Amino acid sequence: MAKKRQATGNSDPDADSPKAEEKHDAQKGLSQGAWVAIGTIAAALITGTVAVLTHVLPTASPSPAPTITSSTPTPPPTPGPSRPLITTADAIAGKWSGTAKDSNGTAFQITLDVRNSCALKEQCGSISVSHVPCEGEVFLEKVEGDDFEFHVSNFYGRSNRDVCQPGAGEHFRLRPDGKLAYSTTYEPEAQGILTRIEN
Repeated sequence: MAKKRQATGNSDPDADSPKAEEKHDAQKGLSQGAWVAIGTIAAALITGTVAVLTHVLPTASPSPAPTITSSTPTPPPTPGPSRPLITTADAIAGKWSGTAKDSNGTAFQITLDVRNSCALKEQCGSISVSHVPCEGEVFLEKVEGDDFEFHVSNFYGRSNRDVCQPGAGEHFRLRPDGKLAYSTTYEPEAQGILTRIEN
């Protein structure tokens, strides 16, 4: 029968040998030098990643400074002096006479009589032209600046009813020399100068 081995307190038969010490260190993990190398590599990777992200990602631009506005409102511009709206033909009231010529070259005598305080669309007086002839009443159609446009209708007297047609287009404008410029906007167009013969 074989003898039993005496117990020594250590169940590992190789525990007291130098190889056992190395085996024990290998079981503990990596050496101190390995950990230093890993730490250096990790630090280099982090530094490189930060550098790449800094150059690749767009940098946030600073927001513009807020615009400071005055709390006092700016007053609206004041319009310059405007000419009063003319609603009567008083500027050319009176009796006028002169000569005119149309675009066909026909010269004719023209007479205009405008009463005072004649307002827009009112019957203002009379007009006559010699070459047709036409004699009719004038109504103030429109006033634009110093231009007075009249509408002629209600022909009477020796008017040629076949030729004289009612309508607007008789324009009169007071000139700086006190005379009255005459023009028409219908065919044949005509122009002339009238002189005041009565106030």
